[in-house]
Amino acid sequence: FERFVPRKFLGVVAPDGIEKIRVGERATRTITILFSDIRGYTSLSEAMSAEQMFELLNDYLARMGNEIDPRGGFIDKYIGDAIMALFDDEHTDEALLACLAMRRSLADWNVERAARGEPPIDTGIGLHRGEVIMGTVGYRSRIDSTVIGDAVNLASRIEGMTKTYGCAILITDEVRDALQHPERFVITLVDGAVKVKGKDIAVALYSVEEPTQSEPEPT
Repeated sequence: FERFVPRKFLGVVAPDGIEKIRVGERATRTITILFSDIRGYTSLSEAMSAEQMFELLNDYLARMGNEIDPRGGFIDKYIGDAIMALFDDEHTDEALLACLAMRRSLADWNVERAARGEPPIDTGIGLHRGEVIMGTVGYRSRIDSTVIGDAVNLASRIEGMTKTYGCAILITDEVRDALQHPERFVITLVDGAVKVKGKDIAVALYSVEEPTQSEPEPT
């Protein structure tokens, strides 16, 4: 069951045990939210059979998940080719390290794909930090765990804007300001005041690139 609902989520949505899980269990958390998406996924899928696309997707999701797990994050859900992952508040630095590790893993995979004559895969990653409600929704016969809040919507929008700005990784002020060691990252202001769809207040966006020094091993 924990492979469907991560252990960290179960502590919130099933405090009395899985067998007593109920609709409406919830808790407020401040977390860092990661959204990642394959660019040009529709065009890519049109050129492949359903079986090939299924295999490609599972290969990709496994590679990305292997970079998220050891850095304190957990994947909340898959939305087609998109990944939504959550990091505890104290793991804001680790969330950014996970983004960079995901990009490195993708680059390595593309080398393998090129050797087989396959086209490269590109992604966009958006990060935002804020308060959310983690809980269960649905009814007696079909319960699902979810994360609800404006921070989730904004993180998704930020990921979409990686295409607009031509950046692999975009983060907000909230992520940058929560970093314990910002000197470990190459962070560049992309837009100091951009209106994100569905938001009245402008937000600042920053791109993040691979640091010159090697990343320490996750603890």
